[in-house]
Amino acid sequence: MRFGVCAGLSKAAVVAETGWDYIELGVAGELIPETQEAAVWAEKKAALLALPLPCETFNLFVPGKLKITGPDVNQAALTHYVQTALSRAAEVGGKIIVFGSGGARQLVEGWSAEQAHAQLLWLLNQCADAYEKTGVVVAIEPLNRHECNLLHTVAEGAALTREVGRPGVRNLADTYHMERNGEESLADIIASADCLAHVHTADSGRKAPGTGSYDHAALFATLRKAHYDARISIECSFTEGQLEVELASALAHLKAAYGSAQSTR
Repeated sequence: MRFGVCAGLSKAAVVAETGWDYIELGVAGELIPETQEAAVWAEKKAALLALPLPCETFNLFVPGKLKITGPDVNQAALTHYVQTALSRAAEVGGKIIVFGSGGARQLVEGWSAEQAHAQLLWLLNQCADAYEKTGVVVAIEPLNRHECNLLHTVAEGAALTREVGRPGVRNLADTYHMERNGEESLADIIASADCLAHVHTADSGRKAPGTGSYDHAALFATLRKAHYDARISIECSFTEGQLEVELASALAHLKAAYGSAQSTR
């Protein structure tokens, strides 16, 4: 298993120093798909390639202003954005882009769930097309019901992944969103194992792993049953002034939980 941190570019040095395998950066801010100037991208690309650890995964995919569902969707702009994002991710060694984008996919009043579903399918097929050229997978991120009104559970994400039915689109399990929903269990990850491409986690209250009560040993035991051993990123808040300490202890906590799960027969 590779262990990573969702963080901004300014935190890359401390993430590397504390022993993590990779950093998960934001698409919009770091791959800058809306910026077409070659020189600007060349400078940004050089900075990403010079980081002290790889940026294997990206999140914050589609900005809220670029609507995915509803009556104001610009398909040409979305297609160009997706193609640019995945192409640039591949240029810097990216493997996965997380598709949460709650603001962009939010179901607006007067727009049916069926219409939104068709639009999601269209977008995901654009992602699948771009995967064929780049090898970068887009992982659907189900978001809890308090943050988005569309596509909430791991099971729903898996169903949509299977409906697309193409290798460039997979699913993500985020333990924070699963807990926040209050209706999912770790068994849902096993039931969706065929679709799983990435995992996000945090401790209770979305704090750093090891500072709360979340059972990461149980999570890793579940991932083992699901035959998943690729990457897991922490997506959490840190205590002010304690970033380095909490990053180091979080990694130790996760590795201990992972080791415990691997040794259990």
